[in-house]
Amino acid sequence: MASMKYNSNGGSSDNISTYMPENLLPPLQNRKANSTHRLSRIEVQKASSMVKRFVERRLELDLNVIEHTAPLAFTSGTGVNDELDGSDSKSPVKFVVPNCDIPRGLVNANADEKNQEMKSPYRMDCEVVQSLAKWKMIMLHRLDCKKGEGIYCISTSIRKGYKGDVTHSVIADQWDYEVRIAESDRNLETLKKFVSTIWNIITDAEDMIVENYPQILLESHPTAMIRLPKKITFISSEELYSAYPDLDVHQRENAIVRKHGAVFIIGMGWPMKDGSAAQEIRAPTYDDWNLNGDILVQHPLTEYRHELASMGIRVDKTSIVAQLEYSGKSLEASLPFNKAVIDQKLPFCYGGGIGISRLLMLLLRTGHIGEVQCGVWHDAHYKQAKDAGIDIIPDRVLVD
Repeated sequence: MASMKYNSNGGSSDNISTYMPENLLPPLQNRKANSTHRLSRIEVQKASSMVKRFVERRLELDLNVIEHTAPLAFTSGTGVNDELDGSDSKSPVKFVVPNCDIPRGLVNANADEKNQEMKSPYRMDCEVVQSLAKWKMIMLHRLDCKKGEGIYCISTSIRKGYKGDVTHSVIADQWDYEVRIAESDRNLETLKKFVSTIWNIITDAEDMIVENYPQILLESHPTAMIRLPKKITFISSEELYSAYPDLDVHQRENAIVRKHGAVFIIGMGWPMKDGSAAQEIRAPTYDDWNLNGDILVQHPLTEYRHELASMGIRVDKTSIVAQLEYSGKSLEASLPFNKAVIDQKLPFCYGGGIGISRLLMLLLRTGHIGEVQCGVWHDAHYKQAKDAGIDIIPDRVLVD
């Protein structure tokens, strides 16, 4: 194949070095099973829309939620945005809104005008949404939702700290949902009930899209026989660690999804009883770390762990104080959102997010998340993907 040149902010380039390890790409024997080799680009979009409409309708019916408009940004310093794992690399994208009169047109602003923007008494420091977990709790209070009522949003966020690969994009799109519950419902039984509801929606969506687009499956290929199990397996992070003590986090997850096909790992945030690292680091201010978790499956093409959704019972006064203290962030208890939880001014909730593009990548059997989502990818990533027969949706003009 001839070397390729890509128009990008970094300019064109030839013979770009390998961007990511080959083992992150689907194995050679599975690449021909990628549905984008049989579905046209228009059919991929139509199938994606069909799945989205199906899932959204089922969320409304099965969870008793209504669609609510979603923010793209928050004002900084309120504690509403998601800190993800709390590291600087995973911090939100920040920007300033001057909120002052700025001359229109193409004339470059002079130093005085720029200084005026920075000194505006109405200046706002803002940040791009990373998730709507905490904001949705505020909305349930604002809407005066009763027990068993809630909302869902179609959210888009920027996760600048992630390196793009087959399943990771700096653009994260989710169905974010939240349901009000009673304090007495803050237990494992409630969590499992909601997880099973979400799982039923996912497996029914698979049945629906394969019925409407049977060519998603490559006939006679081994992957065509693989379907999601109708029941999801529950396992705690402690049980998973005990089962595979010599494996690292991702190796454990790979092992358990190979065994069961689909699992919900309960308990993300606290370290293991022997002091080993947590299954995953979580921000201390939205989920109760004893009552949260992730849905993971094995993707038929990549044969790798594939996270579809995160969810949990939200923090109450006791859990948020304990988790802030453990994280060394007790001073953040005074942030408006955290204080509202501690003062018990927000409702008890269950909520989570289902990755839209992650689910489409799974159900449409594509070999890369960029085949169902328009992300932002490096030149080297485009080249490596194309060489592997992957048709990434571009954000710019690509020139062979």
